[in-house]
Amino acid sequence: MIRVVHLFDLKKGVSEDSFLQWLDAKLGTAARQFGCVERRTWLLLDGFTGTYQQPKAVHDRPRYVNEAYWNDREGPDKFREWLTGTAEGREIHDRWFSSIQNHTVLRYIQGWSATDRDE
Repeated sequence: MIRVVHLFDLKKGVSEDSFLQWLDAKLGTAARQFGCVERRTWLLLDGFTGTYQQPKAVHDRPRYVNEAYWNDREGPDKFREWLTGTAEGREIHDRWFSSIQNHTVLRYIQGWSATDRDE
């Protein structure tokens, strides 16, 4: 199982409700065509750095987390190719990235096998 996580903030003036509805609907529908099993968007509630005994409040972290789950690496790779290599995909990509800032994407794999990791 591959987990792709996008962390981001919305740009000033972007409507949270309408953008997140669009993101979950449009991106979710497109991703399913490439094997995405599930996609969700989360809002940062709170957090801390340090230990439980000496926590320090989290500041300046992205407010939104969008997670997508895939059964294999081929799906998210082909989705990324479609997103950047086709007119329909680029239209979605451009709307998405014109609405967000402070973006990071992370990919996680279930398990510890060294053969499953990129070198």
